[in-house]
Amino acid sequence: LHANANYGLCATYPSVLVGPRSIVGSDAKNGNTTSDGGNLGALRRAAAFRSENRFPALTWGNPNDGGSIWRSSQPKVGLQGNRSPEDERYLAAIGEEAKRANLAADARAEGGVGGGSLSVGVGASSRNRAPLELLRMLCGRNNESDLIMEGSNGGCMLKIMDMRPKSAAMGNRTQGYGYENTNNYRGSTINFYGIGNIHAVRDAYQKVNALCLNPNTSDFQWGQLVENTNWPSMIRLILSASWQTAFHVHYNRLPVLVHCSHGWDRTSQVPALAQLFLDPHYRTLEGFGTLVEKDFLSFGHPFHTRCGHGEGKNEQGGGDEGQLSPIFSQFLDCVFQLVNQFPDYFEFNVKYLLLLSENVYSCRFGTLLCDSEREREVVAGTRQRTFCMWEYLAGIPELVNPAFDKAASAKGGVLMMPLPMLLRNVTLWTDRYCMYGAKATMPCMPPSLNRPCPYVVRCPTEQPLALHTMKNGAVELALQRALDDVEMWKETALAALGEVKDLKKDQLSPKKNEDDDCDDAS
Repeated sequence: LHANANYGLCATYPSVLVGPRSIVGSDAKNGNTTSDGGNLGALRRAAAFRSENRFPALTWGNPNDGGSIWRSSQPKVGLQGNRSPEDERYLAAIGEEAKRANLAADARAEGGVGGGSLSVGVGASSRNRAPLELLRMLCGRNNESDLIMEGSNGGCMLKIMDMRPKSAAMGNRTQGYGYENTNNYRGSTINFYGIGNIHAVRDAYQKVNALCLNPNTSDFQWGQLVENTNWPSMIRLILSASWQTAFHVHYNRLPVLVHCSHGWDRTSQVPALAQLFLDPHYRTLEGFGTLVEKDFLSFGHPFHTRCGHGEGKNEQGGGDEGQLSPIFSQFLDCVFQLVNQFPDYFEFNVKYLLLLSENVYSCRFGTLLCDSEREREVVAGTRQRTFCMWEYLAGIPELVNPAFDKAASAKGGVLMMPLPMLLRNVTLWTDRYCMYGAKATMPCMPPSLNRPCPYVVRCPTEQPLALHTMKNGAVELALQRALDDVEMWKETALAALGEVKDLKKDQLSPKKNEDDDCDDAS
């Protein structure tokens, strides 16, 4: 779809988009692509019914069946219950195309040619059906009635996943927006996933940072205090929504439409994480950079607005501070949870994520600048004028996981662990939030030791960056590190004690001199 080649259809979308063939495909009569006329007019009307003209566009599709991920913004329903026939036909076309792809996949499977993913949806052959016991084990009683497509919801052709709390989606109707009425969208169902907006994310992020930097934080209630910031809960909500997206796509072979309000914050996080579950390519170094470029940069996540790049606090024209929010850092935290729990499935390690998170705000590279592809390519020209962050990261060998087997990962395909296992092992990213904390939270290696440090990322042109996350270390190494820590803190304490004694001597010396002067005067 080249209707947005000049960013005229949607200024915050990429120049090249993918849509359902029956809406934006070729004209059956003359074989030419319908770049104007009725189809383009219908597409413009469908886009006008969505906030910021961000109509449903494909971000990932399974080549073997109808499972796919689409993204958009909220519809302009309003209190009057407005409708758009073009938007309804557009979503119906997505469902019909997926249904035909699933039937073709079943035919290939029955004929012994190729094969599709396991499914429980309508039209799935018994040979291609996943055991219900497996699906129930994976769900762990989390939203099981919606995830396992049987009975009343077995006829679903399109799954709409609204990332907002339902109360927020209903409240947006007073501003002329809202959510889809499934009575008007044939064969669709909708669910809400309760992920907080940018203001809730900012508040939780500030709380967890303040907690980690506060020297008076209680160590005995540390876990409870971390949970009270609400940051881990947000991470779990995003991971859960992403996992469920991947579940519908892989097991139910459904097209899934993901959206929030504007479709560039939560709608960038969840599809990107779902693709990490589904596609092993995005778990490689090259693939992860492609994933961020596609779902955050090309689809218009506003990095400048959310990160405040180059904006001084309270400066004249310094932007709206209420729009600042660490959405991309939160996404990296979610990726950290996956890499931390399943390190062998990723070509990069947690050091890679930590260095990437530091360069979100460094402005050293043009990769994460500006608010949209149009601003980067047309207005600012950052690709021609700045350095690429992905090339920089690719040049540091310590960021690569040596245990990663690309061939085995590609053969294994999806990464679908039981959902309770994923959510119960969410932990604080201490390397990130406690890096500059006042208290010792992570095991550290004193720089005075004259032996190689496996926790240091070394780049030929930079000073070493100390990182502290490492698993499966030898017992002897852990014991030696503990002894080194004791010696380091002992030396630090003795040095501080010596400084205090010197300071007391300096304070007593003037007083003694004054007494001597008084004696001489008398």
